[in-house]
Amino acid sequence: MYIHHHCLSFLIILIYSSYIVCQRSSPLKVEKDAAVYELLEKYHHFTELDRLLQQWGKNYTKIAQILNIGRSVTGRSLFVMHLTLPLVTDIEKEQDEKQLLKPKFKYVANMHGDETIGREMMMALIYYLLLNSKSDTRINRLLSTTDIYIMPSMNPDGFESSTEGLCDSGKIYGRGNANNVDLNRNFPSQFKPLKPLTNGTMTDIFYQRQPETIALMKWILKENFVLSANLHGGSLVASYPYDETIHHTDRTYGQSPDDSLFRYLARIYANKHLTMSKGEGCAAEFSGGITNGAQWYDVPGGMQDFNYLNSNAFEITLELSCCKYPSATDGILQKEWDNNKEALLSYMEMSHLGIKGFIRDAKTHTGISGALIQVEGVLHPVRSVKYGAYWRLLLPGLHNITVTASGYLPQTEFNVNVTNENLTNALRLDFNLQPISPDTLSAVKDVSSINDVYNLLSTYAEKLMNTSRENVLKTLIEPTTKFQYHNYDSMVEKLKELNNQYPNITSLYTIGKSNEKRDLWVMVISDQPLIHEPGEPEVRYIGNIHGDESVGRECLIFFIEYLCINYEKNEYITQLINNIRIHIMPTMNPDGFEYEYKQTEHAQGPGRLNANHIDLNRNFPKIELESLNNQNDNDIVIPKQNTDNNNNKYYLDELTNTQKNLEPEVRAVMHWSIIYPFVLSANLHGGALVANYPFDKKIENSNRKESKSPDDQTFQMLSKAYSYAHPSMYKGNACIRFNNGITNGAAWYVVDGGMQDWSYAYTSDMEITIELGCNKYPDETDLKSYWDDNKGALLAYITQVVHGIRGFVFDSKTKIPLSGVVIHVHGIQHNVSSYRDGDFFRLLTPGTYDITAERIGYQSETKQSILIGSQSSTYVEFKLKRKDFLNNDNNNKNDTKGIFSTFVNATSTNVRTLFYRIKEFILHQKLFLIIAGICALVLSIIFAIVVINLRFCQGSTSRGHTGFQRYEPLVQDEGDLPIMERHNGRKALRNNHIIGSESSDDEDDHTLFSSKINKSMISS
Repeated sequence: MYIHHHCLSFLIILIYSSYIVCQRSSPLKVEKDAAVYELLEKYHHFTELDRLLQQWGKNYTKIAQILNIGRSVTGRSLFVMHLTLPLVTDIEKEQDEKQLLKPKFKYVANMHGDETIGREMMMALIYYLLLNSKSDTRINRLLSTTDIYIMPSMNPDGFESSTEGLCDSGKIYGRGNANNVDLNRNFPSQFKPLKPLTNGTMTDIFYQRQPETIALMKWILKENFVLSANLHGGSLVASYPYDETIHHTDRTYGQSPDDSLFRYLARIYANKHLTMSKGEGCAAEFSGGITNGAQWYDVPGGMQDFNYLNSNAFEITLELSCCKYPSATDGILQKEWDNNKEALLSYMEMSHLGIKGFIRDAKTHTGISGALIQVEGVLHPVRSVKYGAYWRLLLPGLHNITVTASGYLPQTEFNVNVTNENLTNALRLDFNLQPISPDTLSAVKDVSSINDVYNLLSTYAEKLMNTSRENVLKTLIEPTTKFQYHNYDSMVEKLKELNNQYPNITSLYTIGKSNEKRDLWVMVISDQPLIHEPGEPEVRYIGNIHGDESVGRECLIFFIEYLCINYEKNEYITQLINNIRIHIMPTMNPDGFEYEYKQTEHAQGPGRLNANHIDLNRNFPKIELESLNNQNDNDIVIPKQNTDNNNNKYYLDELTNTQKNLEPEVRAVMHWSIIYPFVLSANLHGGALVANYPFDKKIENSNRKESKSPDDQTFQMLSKAYSYAHPSMYKGNACIRFNNGITNGAAWYVVDGGMQDWSYAYTSDMEITIELGCNKYPDETDLKSYWDDNKGALLAYITQVVHGIRGFVFDSKTKIPLSGVVIHVHGIQHNVSSYRDGDFFRLLTPGTYDITAERIGYQSETKQSILIGSQSSTYVEFKLKRKDFLNNDNNNKNDTKGIFSTFVNATSTNVRTLFYRIKEFILHQKLFLIIAGICALVLSIIFAIVVINLRFCQGSTSRGHTGFQRYEPLVQDEGDLPIMERHNGRKALRNNHIIGSESSDDEDDHTLFSSKINKSMISS
């Protein structure tokens, strides 16, 4: 039995070894590998690279296309090899769904001229794909299912200036382009503004950038890539976005919304690379061979972030070698090819993760380009492209996918099961959107109907603020949740339970992580929870910023369930959810609460802080205030001029350069505040019973009792809404006495670095701080009474978002919505701005106002005497006209324009007259029919003569004997192999059965070397 067992094992090993030897020893495969190794015997300078790419393009015309997407500073072409099977025209592609749904993939190498390994790996990869396009099943499948674009060198000038054998040029020789600019710092940064010109126009994203950068940007924006990688040198690691954070400090994790997906993609490359994941040598600092870009070091203006933020492409950065420009001796390039070949191929196959499909008009079945594809819980939409095609890379799991497009009703597919089992074909998921028409107009909210709804909501809020409070609340269903404290795990479990129970109106997402890596969860509640609906305001509640102030945390958990269980059962709640998008974060400080939860005595100090022992409500960027020069009210203060809530994304960068120690919880909330168009917010505290409004900060050395903001009256209105809807807060006689249960923050005590001041100064959001009770951490048995006191006030407060003004801003000519338009209320020095759909909201107290809309490049527009009532907000629509800078120079230009216009008009009249005369002649004159008949007869005779002549010529050539073969198949059997000969001690091929052809592609499709000469295609 022992001998039999070992004999069987030996037999299996022998058979498997024989199989491997047969595979490895195939003469065709050996020759193809040898050809790639021969290519990698040396580096290829621009002239050689140009010659090789051009020759390969000519030899493989059916699968390869050489592109030139631009030029370097010195005029060298930026070549790209496009590889796919078959290579079809745009006209052929639009008739074939399979071709339209091929994802586009790109590799870009040699961005830094002295980082050269990637450049040669790309040359080897192109050649390898071409040689194996027919004979290798995997390569054939990859080319048949993917549009592959490979750029060997983005910086040819830098390469030509670099020195072989120099491992680190120290940013001097060749790293930059011919202008000595680092191209991987030259792309637009998400944290730096575009520059306005002196004439008032705004520069575009290409302004003052390098020609290589501009070429890449335009290529990226045009081609709609799905997956990408750029190849560098100097380390051995796969780096993923973000490369840049708002603080521009190294070792700060730049988490993107697709962080998990990016880590997976980076791991694929690192694990398939022969050494990258082992963490040896210069890779020792990177666990598993991957790193977040900003966690390694900050790169403002990098290419991988530009891809992710401005296109559909997911890009990572691959550092391929510790030495940037090693000598090609001792087979170093061949060794690097062995290290990278499998990783390069496997990464390209990741283009087929997730879902793909078409987004079409349900009635006409035509494609819809520009539609947004949003995945629940991932704050990064992609867009459909030409013909409505889209691709969305996803990890395995159940996903809710929502598609929105202008002029169509949104559509959501729930629980889409992504498995990624087939890496040659992503899951097909098509959407057919219903256009908005008279039949579906009821689904679109017009101004009049919104006014009616807002009046209704306002009426309910007023009842909650007076003696009718209990009459409203008794009509609502109470939550079933037990009144107890939820630690982190039980809170998450409860939130997920509610999300699963009410999937049509809730979405659960995280905005980041705490110091101890707990997720900062947010539940959004809306009839369209996955999207921002144009014209619908967004509000938020934040609880538990201080870990030991626990009532707000529990009230918000109850409040989420309260809203959900009453939806479509109560008119007030239903209209609230249908018309306002509500975001609720039960805890901003989960670490502090976890500490407090485990204590036997509460509110003693440490639980107030986060895990890093920092008070989060003192950690926001500090606001510097100055007096407003207003004779009517000298108590009003405003943020200094370097603070601008209309350019928050850009000024945050400057502001936080001096704020090096912002906590992760604070950074997450700041980012959240920027990307969502919140109109109204409140953060919930404990330790008093009062509604506290800005400013919390005072002017330095000021003797003023209060620190009033320009919106002081509006803030008082908002604060009273909560106070008066609370059964006892408005009385102001709790542990600390406050008139009407409200207070200006600084009048109570000064807070420097508070959240409500930052929100008001740097966003369009108006936020107050609500203290829910004198006891910060009451006993669980008291939680029900706290809930009963606050549930009506929580409803009444968010309903205040219906007051003031609302509207849209459009381009008067194109009718396109305008984002970033400054909305200025005369007499109030605080502006808001329009969101991406052109919608804006401005909370105001009742009165009459003049409103101005301003945007760089447009003429401002003012609406005068806008009346704002006590209920529904007033709708205002602006249509801005573009400034015409070309026609305002002088009268002579106007005179010249007038003369030219007269000439054009006269010429147009003559052309139209001639056209109608010709049309009349063709349609009604018999002479035209006679002339047309004679012409047709003559053309027929000429055509017949040409055909007869061609037939005669064909019969006398060898092509009549051999026939024409469009694409000669690669040899598959050893009997079909070309004969090997040696010339000057080197191998060459002699084809012993050549077929005549006019195409060099037919001639060389399966050969390794040119059959026209007896030497290698690759010069030594």
